[in-house]
Amino acid sequence: MRRIVMVALLMAGVLSADERASAKTISNVQKTTKNRAHRELKNLYQKAYGGKKKDFAQSAIALKDGGYIIAGASKSWGHGNLDMLVVRFDKEGKPQMRATFGGEEDDQAHAVVATADGNFMAIGTSESFSKDGDKDLFVVKFDKDCKRIWQKHFGGKRDEEGFAAVATPNGGALIAGTTESYGRGYKDGYVLFIDKNGKKIFEKAIGGKGDDLLYGIALSSKGGFFVAGESESFGKGGFDFYLVKFDSHGKYLYKRVLGGEEDDAFLSLAPTKDGGCVAAGYTESFESKHKDIDVMRFDAKGKMVWHKIFGFKSKEWANSVMQMKNGGFLVAGTTNSFGFGSYDFYLLELNEKGSSVWANVYGDEKKDIAHSIIGLADGTYLLSGETKSYGQGNADLMYIKLGR
Repeated sequence: MRRIVMVALLMAGVLSADERASAKTISNVQKTTKNRAHRELKNLYQKAYGGKKKDFAQSAIALKDGGYIIAGASKSWGHGNLDMLVVRFDKEGKPQMRATFGGEEDDQAHAVVATADGNFMAIGTSESFSKDGDKDLFVVKFDKDCKRIWQKHFGGKRDEEGFAAVATPNGGALIAGTTESYGRGYKDGYVLFIDKNGKKIFEKAIGGKGDDLLYGIALSSKGGFFVAGESESFGKGGFDFYLVKFDSHGKYLYKRVLGGEEDDAFLSLAPTKDGGCVAAGYTESFESKHKDIDVMRFDAKGKMVWHKIFGFKSKEWANSVMQMKNGGFLVAGTTNSFGFGSYDFYLLELNEKGSSVWANVYGDEKKDIAHSIIGLADGTYLLSGETKSYGQGNADLMYIKLGR
């Protein structure tokens, strides 16, 4: 290690025995990068799921019964070229329900949240429903059986996309993404707050004259919320780390722009127990030869608590981060510096001060990228993303249950 510094619901319902069995168990595909087996999370099972074409996972949410829902996109099932995909799995990783949402063009989920009324929302991007033929931010609310309750699309005359979301106490959701229709630059950060029925409560476009994009959002236990991404408008590099805090009514409080002379971006954001947040993504600055994983922790006032960089000879980046009950952190992403294939799932555990505890790779000879790490109801964890090494299609969902 170099440094540590639809118009319609197309497929829904209970899956057949054959479809449930199509989630293939994978074994003997992990490599420990540090000899700390007494601390390391153990691989409880590892599976791939998909059809004959391209299917991938972008986000996941835990269920109270120990199962989980994975959201992403599918070319194997659905109506269009690419459709929003949600799949419910039991605690053993067996698929129980599947649904696709979308129209004739490309539609996909980037995030999924559990709402206060016991249902769920999948948030992403749609090219199927805009009158202007552009991308719209796309939200579908569905129940525990993956049956659609409603769907909404939001946007102007140009592209809007939703990349991250958090559920809110009123049963709605706060969404972070990008807009080309509103704001000052070609692309601006976009924040949308909707209620349980999909009604818009407020929306914000943030940024300057350059491109500014948001990929993460997190509620603060001390009130308000954070959003994070990358900014070309502010800072000194091409793109810089971008963190903004709002109060609960959407009033701007402050921003933090950090980075070096090259491109730097936050791709994920999670709340911390002290009311602050932890952000993860990548840096090409700070002596990075390619891309390195970058993780920063901030307190509730936006003051940086620590900053860590993890990199090797080639490319690593983080797509997801979470705080564990012990106060430490799990960071998930990908690496092509080592492992088995062109890219592999990469998971790091950090302690509360940001120091590395252990790291592991999961994958095989082709491209495997982790997009999400979450905690499950039984105290274990789910690592999920996309794989070209396993499954029966061009790409498939891959998900790994980990525990001690």
